[in-house]
Amino acid sequence: MFACKLKVEDLLDGEYVPPSEEEPAHLITPWGQKVFRGRVMGTVVEKWIRDDQSYGIIYLDDGSGVISVRNWREGVPKLAEFEVGALVDVIGRIRQYSGEIYLVPDLIVRVEDPNWELVRELEILIARREALRGGVKPKKKALEMREIKIEAPGPREEGVEEEIEVGVEDLLPEVPEEMKKKALLVFEKLDREEGIGQEELEMELKVSGSEAEDILTVLLAEGEIFEVMTGRYRKVK
Repeated sequence: MFACKLKVEDLLDGEYVPPSEEEPAHLITPWGQKVFRGRVMGTVVEKWIRDDQSYGIIYLDDGSGVISVRNWREGVPKLAEFEVGALVDVIGRIRQYSGEIYLVPDLIVRVEDPNWELVRELEILIARREALRGGVKPKKKALEMREIKIEAPGPREEGVEEEIEVGVEDLLPEVPEEMKKKALLVFEKLDREEGIGQEELEMELKVSGSEAEDILTVLLAEGEIFEVMTGRYRKVK
């Protein structure tokens, strides 16, 4: 299922719908989005791992609120990798316990470049602006809409700003759609619990190491695959 990029406030202010015979658990955001998997980027502000590694929890803050990310048993070591202060991007299933919304991660990766926070903020703001133009009225007070302006690099006149739109595609490597489709077919062909590595992708697609790395980077960013262990990946079902 597609992972919807959200602010923490969208999850905290949303309406949780328990699983039923018709569909799995999901959340209706204040913007009317029906979300089965959420994607949130934030800073780890607190972490607790049980001594026997049977349960772990980290708390993420993205400036709009704080949400917990929880995992059990084999998923705990991955949570333990991230120290307080780390910037991470999480794709996870939405769950609720005792009235608290939390995420169970399918994918959690460290974000090395803080510019990604700006990109995510812009993507969500642009989506909200389009929703408002389409007549959507959020049920709760959401992030105030504002003009999205970034100073363009290079020489310019003092006090002059150039309005530009920045999307995730501006920072990701360029990978042809056809190549992404072929890569996903490889993941389906070689699908197994431990995932597949970069070298296997290189051999199947007959591409260089750098090309395979670019493919993995793009598929991870787009939520098509997730890392089951360091250097091993599976296709999101």
